[in-house]
Amino acid sequence: MERLQKYIAKCGFTSRRKAEELIIQGKVKV
Repeated sequence: MERLQKYIAKCGFTSRRKAEELIIQGKVKV
C-alpha cells in the first residue's frame, strides 16, 4: 500500500494523503 502511494506521489498525480483516500475509496485499481 505504501509503495503505491509513493509511486502515485512521484508521478505527481496527487499528494500521498489524497492517494491513500483514493485507494480506500477504490478509485485507484492495482
